[in-house]
Amino acid sequence: MRRGTRGLAALAIALLIVACATTPPAAKGPDAELQRLVDLLVGDYFSPRDAGVREDRPIYLRIRRVAPPPGSRIALYAEMRHDHAQGELYRQRLYLFDEAPGRAINTMRALSFGDGAAAARLVDDPDLLRREALPTTDPLGAGCLTSWRADGAAFVGRVDPARCEVTGKRGDRRRIESITRITAESIGQLERGFDPQGRRLFGNAGDSLMVWPRVPPSR
Repeated sequence: MRRGTRGLAALAIALLIVACATTPPAAKGPDAELQRLVDLLVGDYFSPRDAGVREDRPIYLRIRRVAPPPGSRIALYAEMRHDHAQGELYRQRLYLFDEAPGRAINTMRALSFGDGAAAARLVDDPDLLRREALPTTDPLGAGCLTSWRADGAAFVGRVDPARCEVTGKRGDRRRIESITRITAESIGQLERGFDPQGRRLFGNAGDSLMVWPRVPPSR
């Protein structure tokens, strides 16, 4: 082999070694599932007219990936509005995930905002949390995390009523169960509450989810 050929071969090997050293390893386990889950959650959904919180008024839900607050790498902003994408605000949440190395499953916290009008800017300004600290609170508590598991191409999240206990407006203790199933076509949801003795206070008696189809994104 001539000297020039040997030099090119050595350079090619050196470049390959550098490329292998600088290419980040592919995510595995919970990290890979978290990436898939976040990609699937992002989108817009529109409930049937009879599935809203007010009679004959549907709910428009949109979930956007936003720049996370300090201490997190992944954050989602979710908002529900009555009737349509520009309708009256009903609920807003900041979703944060446990990203600790070595975790067995993916869990999610849902925080509420102190200033709804400011938080609504996240739809058009996903970097807002890099510049402004929007006050948030945890409306449910540490025991009310959503635990996610893969179900084929879908994901199912559940808040365990054995762990999630809150105080109602009248000072009574309630246990909350929530189930969410997210697919490429829709989001299905169930939420219900029980008293400490396990008697159902609100929500579905059965296990059927309310399914909201995915719709084209709206601003």
